[in-house]
Amino acid sequence: MKAKESLRMSQAAERQEAVRQDKDQSWLQEQLRIGMGGGRFPADSWLRQDALAELYGVSRFVVRGALERLSESGAIEHVPHRGYRVRRWSHQERLELTEARLVVELAMAPLMMARRTEPLMAPVRQACVQFEHAAGEGDGEAMFLSNHAFHRALAVLAGNRQLADQMNWLREQGMRGAGPGWPKAGGVERSIREHYAMVEALDAGDIVGLQGVVQRHLTAWQERVTR
Repeated sequence: MKAKESLRMSQAAERQEAVRQDKDQSWLQEQLRIGMGGGRFPADSWLRQDALAELYGVSRFVVRGALERLSESGAIEHVPHRGYRVRRWSHQERLELTEARLVVELAMAPLMMARRTEPLMAPVRQACVQFEHAAGEGDGEAMFLSNHAFHRALAVLAGNRQLADQMNWLREQGMRGAGPGWPKAGGVERSIREHYAMVEALDAGDIVGLQGVVQRHLTAWQERVTR
């Protein structure tokens, strides 16, 4: 009986440890995603397991699991005998993602306009201010998070979870491996202006104006990479 009880306790402890490690890997995966979006880990940079374990205070096992997940999602790539590197998407891949985003987001604009309410607009306004503040502080990771919050709050306005999920998924795909964007050609200032312009168009009930700002916002990177 004692042997069976000891075995059950051991198995329970193993399950608890597996759950803890899974949570730690999910947490680290999110931190690395934020780091990539905020400029800590730009495209083409190497992600060293020892350095990441020390930086985030986790084990190498947790780091390895998080890196494997990110590699499976396409955010980073595994180079045999060298390690993991943040992936840079090709120009054609970014063009195709931008086209897909334009189809979805321009079609959502009338729904956003028709279904917006002030309680739903409040998070959009708040994210605008937070992004501007983070930009003023030069905090890339805070900019990433507030920009993320702004676009997710916009998606909620449409009142269609399926479309919102699709919009968010496409946007997050586009951010992976995109390389530097905001720092070039006044990208930060332009993003701030366009965020506020979207809010103004929504407040004015201007569907065409909203669609125009969205299109300029989504295609701005094309101007930056050609300059």
